[in-house]
Amino acid sequence: MSEKELLQRCCKYITEIIQPSLVLHYLDFFEPKEVELIKAKEEKEGPTHASALLLDMIQNVDSPGWFQMFLDGLSIAGYPTLSKSIDMEDFTELDKSRLYKQMVRKLRPTLEPGARPMDILPHLSECLLQPQEEEVRQVTESKGDHAGMGRLLDFILRSDNPRWYKTLQDALSAAGYNNLALGDQEDADMSGTEEIEMTYSQEAEMEDLHANLDTDAEPRQKVMRYDSQISSPLTELRAYQEELALPALESRNTIICAPTGSGKTIIAVEICWQHLRQGTEESKRKVAFLANTIPLCQQQMELFMKYFQNTDFEVIGCFGESASNLTVKVAVEEYDIIVMTPMILQLKLENGTIPSLSTFTLIFFDECHNTSKKHSYNSIMGMYMDIRLQGPLSTALPQIVGLTASVGVGKSKNVDGALEHIYQLCANLDTHTLSTVTKHLNELRKFVFVPSKDIRLVKRRSVDPFMDVVLGLMAHVESIAKKTYNIESLSKVPMSTRGSQAYEQWVVTVQRQCKVLKLVDQDEEEEMKICRKLVTCSEHLRKYNDSLIISEDARAIDAINYLQKYFDNLDPTRFDETDQKLFSVFEERSKELLRIASSSGRENPKLQELQSVLDEQYHYNSETKTILFVKTRALAEAIEQWILETPALAHLKPKVLIGRRRTENTAGMTLSTQKDALSAFESEGGSKLLIATSVADEGIDIAQCNLVLLYDYVGNVIKMVQTRGRGRAMDSRCILITSSRENAEKEQINMLQEKVMYDAIQTAQNIETDVFLAKVRNVQKRQKKQRDLERRMAPEKRKEEIPFLLQCGKCRQHACKSDEIRVIQNNHRVVISKAFLPLCNIQPHPKPQVCDVLEKKSKIFCRTCNRDWGILASCMGLDNLPVLKISGFTFVNLRTGQRKSVVKWQDFPGLLKDFDFELDVLDQDSSEGAGPQ
Repeated sequence: MSEKELLQRCCKYITEIIQPSLVLHYLDFFEPKEVELIKAKEEKEGPTHASALLLDMIQNVDSPGWFQMFLDGLSIAGYPTLSKSIDMEDFTELDKSRLYKQMVRKLRPTLEPGARPMDILPHLSECLLQPQEEEVRQVTESKGDHAGMGRLLDFILRSDNPRWYKTLQDALSAAGYNNLALGDQEDADMSGTEEIEMTYSQEAEMEDLHANLDTDAEPRQKVMRYDSQISSPLTELRAYQEELALPALESRNTIICAPTGSGKTIIAVEICWQHLRQGTEESKRKVAFLANTIPLCQQQMELFMKYFQNTDFEVIGCFGESASNLTVKVAVEEYDIIVMTPMILQLKLENGTIPSLSTFTLIFFDECHNTSKKHSYNSIMGMYMDIRLQGPLSTALPQIVGLTASVGVGKSKNVDGALEHIYQLCANLDTHTLSTVTKHLNELRKFVFVPSKDIRLVKRRSVDPFMDVVLGLMAHVESIAKKTYNIESLSKVPMSTRGSQAYEQWVVTVQRQCKVLKLVDQDEEEEMKICRKLVTCSEHLRKYNDSLIISEDARAIDAINYLQKYFDNLDPTRFDETDQKLFSVFEERSKELLRIASSSGRENPKLQELQSVLDEQYHYNSETKTILFVKTRALAEAIEQWILETPALAHLKPKVLIGRRRTENTAGMTLSTQKDALSAFESEGGSKLLIATSVADEGIDIAQCNLVLLYDYVGNVIKMVQTRGRGRAMDSRCILITSSRENAEKEQINMLQEKVMYDAIQTAQNIETDVFLAKVRNVQKRQKKQRDLERRMAPEKRKEEIPFLLQCGKCRQHACKSDEIRVIQNNHRVVISKAFLPLCNIQPHPKPQVCDVLEKKSKIFCRTCNRDWGILASCMGLDNLPVLKISGFTFVNLRTGQRKSVVKWQDFPGLLKDFDFELDVLDQDSSEGAGPQ
């Protein structure tokens, strides 16, 4: 692509942002009369038309170095983000801003007459250029506040600063215009689940939306039939893909079940196109595409954008970090195809941001086998079925299309049981149509390759002195805890073998109970000491157990490094007697553990087998691409380090792909670092080995690879099909490496269950429609009764104005009271009491960053025991706001004395007030500063 073609491609970004009169001074390649023409155009018709003229004139420029001069001119004039985006051909940052600009345009009628620009202007220097600030002042002085506010909004809506929206939010708050909040973000507390991001393509407007499709009703409404003679301008389907798509193209609720790599998303694009083109001005159609994870949403959104970019239909994504109710509402009202996570759709339906499911006329459920139990897919379909089973439909319902590589078999071991599982899934998705390839199997096999499967069962270490030492340390810690309290009575989960996942579950339960333990025969001070001692012991047991799991799968040196990192991060100045004792116990044995880990001749047989497989494969094909699935993030990092330190394997340039969710031990990956890892793996000459956790199981489009390795990574038949399907190249292989005979047998059972599943699907497809439909309806009616019963039986959750005392979850140090906590945008709990920070140990944040409306500055810990309490952040123009981490505290009901530990803020039983800038800041003693210090 030439430089001039590039500018034409990004024309919309340039014309929406720049004010040409500010840029022309730096562009020497224009003649003086051309400069005057552009300036005159701007003065008469505005900057958008003037920018378009500037780009037209650039097409005639042939001066050497003109393109770099243009980019430099943009940057110097005050548009560095636009300049960088054009240079890098990456408009992600600008795309994120465009939806917010559209939202603010919709709110202009309330903003312009409601604020004085001179109050806000001092807080906007980050987003407005100096000449623009001057012009706002002049217009305000000569024409008044309304005109001045209009000009201010004109300029800020042309800003290329990625932070413009947050800056405007903060400016309105700092100026006291809380009544003009840009978004009331009444989202549920999403921390620890997922983040919400808004991105979009195209730029058209929709006037109204109506859902008119009544799917699977009895009798059905007449719908426009699929016309195979009308070819799609987007993509040409193969014959097997047309076969898979046909039931959905005929407006039937459908589950499309086809192998990984068969192009199910391309099929969805075709179904979507055919569905949308049948809409009319009076009866517009709207599509939701649901995907379970943010990387998968990002991938599917980009694919839909690619195919629909030259059509009249617009695509938007609702996932990530910053989707308020208002932004989701705008997205659903203004766009044709909305890609989102099911959690977002569920929450927005529950809180009324999205009025009803009838807002949509078609919903795709990607990886639809997850539609069961408490999954958001099933919650959404529960709402659907409650309407569906009310009788003759007064509300139109959307068509449902599920996509999956495997419907699974549930817990069944034979065809009859698998058939019952299929009835259940079809009932959950309200369909009696299972679409698989039957007529064009030969073509499918030409394009989709199923890897051969192999199981390598290896022996464990015959002697493991590292494990012996750690087991001894765990026994010692357990004895200390048991002398204090009968810890085995704290959990209904039985105490299990050390070094196992079951032991991990037991110790986590014990630790949770220790936080709220009530000792009737002890005074409060002694109770605090005992509970802190038990919490400390359980923390150490958990770390030792983790190290055994790491040592089992990787090297002893990785396990000792894991332990050493934990103990190095402890603060000795906050130790009590138990902390010091347990720290000393580890210190006494750490040199011995290090000596054992460093000694030769104690290699892990499982790692040796892994190296053997890799050596063999890369000797046969040096261009092999390998995906290695592992169980945990810690193991992914340990194996990456082992490969880098193994000379024969270092050429593989391994990359790690893990999830985004932050855990106690790892920070998780950002969306951009995940994309970087995938790009490195897909590029020629880049990484040849991707080490992945379950984040790569489902859906993510990973470059074709020759080898899939499962490192003691075993699940059910669905997981087996999904992971094996990552190997898409011809003659690819899938190998399970395990030291567990139980895992080897489980995988063999999965292979047998896969055949059972396909037999059950074939049986289901051969059942008469009326018979199958009757089975499905019986399941649906039974489920409806169960949902109704659960609603009646569930105790009504009432938030009461009961005062709670927050105590440290480890040492029970009093922290604050619940009436000293405020909620910002229904998502962040901050303490407004100035007595709180003196109770904290404040440390620099290891990764200071802006997240949502918060700018993270520092970490806060309990001053007594160094328990993690949260962060200090800047928000809405205020510095040093303590933002609480719920796992750092227990909550004491000050009326009853009952102590409670909760996992999510939405489960907190009391009422918390919303943050009010005027009441919580301006009314405080001005001599103490503008915010909590």
